[in-house]
Amino acid sequence: MEIQMESVRENPLMDRRKITAQVEHDGDSTPSREDIRDRFSAENNVDTENVNVGKIHTGYGRNVSQVDIQVHEDFEYREDLEEETDGTAPVQVPEKYRDIVSGTITDAKNEISELEDPDYDALKKAEQENKSRTTFIDWLEEQ
Repeated sequence: MEIQMESVRENPLMDRRKITAQVEHDGDSTPSREDIRDRFSAENNVDTENVNVGKIHTGYGRNVSQVDIQVHEDFEYREDLEEETDGTAPVQVPEKYRDIVSGTITDAKNEISELEDPDYDALKKAEQENKSRTTFIDWLEEQ
């Protein structure tokens, strides 16, 4: 198992860092949160108590997983991984959008086409929080 950090977002208010990473697990099943936590902690000299592994997403038949990790401790990482904060507020997801993406993709596309001025960023976030269907997310990004 190999962990490659893709981005790091500092959250000074909560005194934590949110890491998006890829975990390669050739020939093995999707690793557990504990395995990822232990490996990440060992590679970055961070106490396992301060590491929380969130969402793990592995596409069907893939040997690579997308992982969200939160670290409540300072650690060394490459500066180019740090995400710039642009000062804009995070995307707010209306309950209506959550309802739309909770159905089938076809039904969701039909309901979105009926909206006057849909916020595709909010719809994408709603889908990522819900079922996180990659084909639907790709479609929303193309709109």
